[in-house]
Amino acid sequence: MLNHLILTVDYTKDWERAMERLPSMIKLLGTRKLTLVHVIETHKRLHTEDDERVVKENLEDLGKKLAGDLDVSTDYRIGKGFVASQVITIAKTIDADGIIVCNRSHSATRELFFGNIALNLARMTRLPLLVIPIDGIPPAVEEEILYATDGSASSLNAQTCFEKLITEGHDGRVLWAKPDDAGAESQEIEERIDSLANKHANVHRHIVTSRAVPAILKAIEEDRPALAVLGKRGATPIEDLPLGSTTEKVAGASSQPVLIIP
Repeated sequence: MLNHLILTVDYTKDWERAMERLPSMIKLLGTRKLTLVHVIETHKRLHTEDDERVVKENLEDLGKKLAGDLDVSTDYRIGKGFVASQVITIAKTIDADGIIVCNRSHSATRELFFGNIALNLARMTRLPLLVIPIDGIPPAVEEEILYATDGSASSLNAQTCFEKLITEGHDGRVLWAKPDDAGAESQEIEERIDSLANKHANVHRHIVTSRAVPAILKAIEEDRPALAVLGKRGATPIEDLPLGSTTEKVAGASSQPVLIIP
């Protein structure tokens, strides 16, 4: 489904822990090629491991290992500058289908909103973004996919992605966090969710009246799906950056991998 993905690489222990989930994600998403990307942050103090020759050798070695372990083809790119903007530029250049990043914050609070590469990518990308937490716990049901929505129109592409995943043999669960002040459009949203569940025998639906972020995080924590799929609008407008969207907050605090679909 997502044939060619960029894998952001930073060689930290946190990154290695997050990548323990990579094999199952590659299989789930049908990925056949990984382009490894490491960005040398030239605006920070550089160390020996930031030498471009060292980075090149490390990426080549990692690419060979992943190709053998995951049965995928691999390539690599080296960027220089700010990580998120470099990754997005490279993704456009090589026509990637999406991006993989690990998330260190595991927090929906203030920490998430400053200097977090995963968050910056979530805000900036117009490609699917797979966010893998560093401290996630194994899924309770390996084959279950959660599609969580706040009912907004930005979730429609995520619904399409979800349907592709469940038709490949995975069970699915749809969660709609319905706001207390839901308007006239709530009937249309509920009908769309009912239609989705009725269309697929392996899909169950759950509607709760709650604020979206806590409801979705609670479902992820309790059900521990293999993957949560959420939609987002395009790049986050500058006036919304201090607040963040529902999807950004969920991805930052989730204990399970989250696939963000713009």
